[in-house]
Amino acid sequence: MNVFKQFFTSIYSPKIISTFRSQGIGKTILFVFILSLLSILPSAIHFSNAMVVGLKGLDQTLKNELPAFSIENSKLHADINEPIEIKKDDFIIILDDTGSFGVEEIEAKNDAIGILDDRFVVSTAGRSQSYEYSLFNLSLTKDDIITITEQLNQILPIMLAIVIVILYLVGSFFKFIEVTFLALFGSAFNNGLQRNLSFKQVWILSAYSTTLATVFFVIMDSFQIIVPNGFLLTWFVHLVVIFLVMKEIPASKKPLSVS
Repeated sequence: MNVFKQFFTSIYSPKIISTFRSQGIGKTILFVFILSLLSILPSAIHFSNAMVVGLKGLDQTLKNELPAFSIENSKLHADINEPIEIKKDDFIIILDDTGSFGVEEIEAKNDAIGILDDRFVVSTAGRSQSYEYSLFNLSLTKDDIITITEQLNQILPIMLAIVIVILYLVGSFFKFIEVTFLALFGSAFNNGLQRNLSFKQVWILSAYSTTLATVFFVIMDSFQIIVPNGFLLTWFVHLVVIFLVMKEIPASKKPLSVS
């Protein structure tokens, strides 16, 4: 059975998962990498779209809609009496030298860029990155920032490719850690249910047992639905699946005792 058929059957069938225990470890590692790629796709797609729309909107807004401003001595100076908030497509651009907006307020906008009193904030899907002006010790004007955004737009594909590769590598690392921890629980089930499996076999079964929860959260992330207690739900599903998989494996036969 190829890895793609294994993927679909692993979503719903502990019995079929149990038959994978004797396959090679290389095929299982490939499967984990595929699961890792699937798990980061929603975040990667949303982040890429947000950055493309955000930088394009920022460039247009800077040129056409925002008043002149400058950043000097790690502070924003603008000729405004109150914060300016402009929506471009699904992105919001905020200029505020009054201190009314902070990182949390930008995060609450979901997809937003904030040029704030003492920092620059980028938020995508409610997750923000904040850069204080004092870190750069630069004096910038509106025209300087327009030039920077134009340059960023030119190299954006390269930047996104690098970010996505890093995201994938980090996601793969944590997926392997996740499978290994699940295998430790699987080993406990292996002993308790008197199944005669090696740790390698338990690890293989654990890798496929993570499929259901991974697919569920990929769907939720695709629709940007936040699942309460997602970590606990993930591990509850993992443990239930690996337990059901172990139940499908015949118990080891113990030799009869001689009286």
